[in-house]
Amino acid sequence: MIVDPQQRLRRELHDLTKRTRVALDPFNILVYRLLHKDVPGVPPIENRIRVGSRRIRRFMEAGRNCYTPIRRAIDQYYRGPSRPRVLDFGCGVGRVLQYFARDNVELYACDVDASAIEYVRRTFPAVQSAVNRYDPPLPYPDAQFDVVYSVSIWTHLPPHAQIPWLLEIRRVLAPGGLALITTIGPYGYRIGTHLGEVAFSLEDLLREGFCYSEYKTKDPGTGPSYGAGYHTPAYVAAEWGKYFDILGDVQEGVIDNLNDLVVLQKRPLESA
Repeated sequence: MIVDPQQRLRRELHDLTKRTRVALDPFNILVYRLLHKDVPGVPPIENRIRVGSRRIRRFMEAGRNCYTPIRRAIDQYYRGPSRPRVLDFGCGVGRVLQYFARDNVELYACDVDASAIEYVRRTFPAVQSAVNRYDPPLPYPDAQFDVVYSVSIWTHLPPHAQIPWLLEIRRVLAPGGLALITTIGPYGYRIGTHLGEVAFSLEDLLREGFCYSEYKTKDPGTGPSYGAGYHTPAYVAAEWGKYFDILGDVQEGVIDNLNDLVVLQKRPLESA
């Protein structure tokens, strides 16, 4: 097999650039921490890349852009105890959790990535964090939480896992509790940020309501099946509305100018 010299050179330069970024990252983190005394921690570049935020400033900004609309929706709809018990489902390395950790909440977190949970435990010791499996159940009893939020999880779950995980979130919610879940739909498709491995068109999505493409390559900690799942607001209302009350309209594009926000409520008289 003949290798194009220019292609080989580009690959070598790409690998060198990546190694240099990784080598310099501890220094960059140190400088950022010195300039931002209120930041509890900055995860390593390998973990930041997994959430599409290689640069430290972008990681922090994206977390704030996710937290703000979720916090606003909680303030609008939540009617439970004054110090709610909150779960970050799929917390990663705390991109959103770092902002909730400053609120008056009893905070829990879980993720399938053991390295992410190790970082969360080290950086946020007051957060009760746990590694969960790729399939339900979660390691929590029925009706444990007043609020569950989840960012960029249903956007990657394969079709067979979508409803089982919705039902599991409903199980761990107290009656009347809120689930705030992000999806990606026509708004995000038109933005075009994550379309590199998507095999369906916008017309397919609008017609089907839900489309999924399996990624060819997978990052560590993502499980045996991992891809891009897109939902239209109409699909969410019709299908997820079978299991929850949907509060308000699906808020398109409010999560970091890309993902939609769905506010779900476990029916107040429903048992776990």
